Amino acid sequence: MAEKRVTIYDVARTAGVAPSTVSRAFSRPGRVSAATHAKVMDAAKELDYRTASPDAQERGERHHRLGIEVPDLTNPYFAELVSGMQEAAHEQDFLLLLLDTVEDEIRERSSLESAINVVDGIVLAGTRLSDATLNHLTKRIPVVVLNRRVAGLDSVTPDFEQGMGQALAHLAENGIRTVTYVAGPVNSWSDGERWRAARVAARQHGLQIQRHGPFAPTTTGGEQAFEELRDSLPHAVVCYNDLVAFGFLISALRAGIRVPGELSVMGHDDIQLSRLVGGGLTTVVSPKRAQGRAAVERLVRRIENPSAHRSPVEGTLPVRLVPRGTTGPREPGS
Repeated sequence: MAEKRVTIYDVARTAGVAPSTVSRAFSRPGRVSAATHAKVMDAAKELDYRTASPDAQERGERHHRLGIEVPDLTNPYFAELVSGMQEAAHEQDFLLLLLDTVEDEIRERSSLESAINVVDGIVLAGTRLSDATLNHLTKRIPVVVLNRRVAGLDSVTPDFEQGMGQALAHLAENGIRTVTYVAGPVNSWSDGERWRAARVAARQHGLQIQRHGPFAPTTTGGEQAFEELRDSLPHAVVCYNDLVAFGFLISALRAGIRVPGELSVMGHDDIQLSRLVGGGLTTVVSPKRAQGRAAVERLVRRIENPSAHRSPVEGTLPVRLVPRGTTGPREPGS
């Protein structure tokens, strides 16, 4: 019978440290204390562990990097999300390899294919790939998905029902009766969930709601949406994200529309700019940094315990509405 190879997990158990510490001791000894390094080396010698074994190369144990896929790094939402990931990765001594796919599925596929060979796991922060493709990917490397749920994969998502419930209740309380949801990308899972949650909340509060779009998740997308709706504006618009809301809002103000007297405008995500425009943009606060941290922590657990047969975890984080100057009661006669 072939002799069973010794792994870093065997070394970790013998040395009484985490597998990631063993990996650092071999690949970057300056990142562990002299005493810890000595313990790891003693355990490796005792077990006759060979750091250059083929199995170790196949598992990519020496990378200690995480791949982070985002669809558009120019969107401040993703910048804050990545900041939370960076904090968690630094605490666990991982480096980040950032993949900006610029909302391009072909680029996303090629970037992920290249990254698989140089990272230990991947966080997908806004993937547009199919569920089947993602399930195939997770058979090759640990994966955590953000802003989307995929059967068989770990995920972290905001509570869209909670957010849209608060949003539509706020509009109803201000006498709004007609609402248009300005949609984001056609293949965005989170866009579909927000629209579904908005319809449910609208029924609960007796509001008329319609969907218009899809539009690019940018200020330009918001400007285009306004041009298409300007001749038949509703009482309020709920936009896919804050950037779309900014584009819509600026176009409305330029056209002489009084906000919120004639039109209420609402976004989603609460990027920092949302607090700086006029009286501020009413928006649903998404826990960006917390979501990024949770994704990295979950991914590292998967990487360090690959033999553990845990069921996928679907985490949902609470959100809240922050009313600001772009929503309020309608002026009489509007």
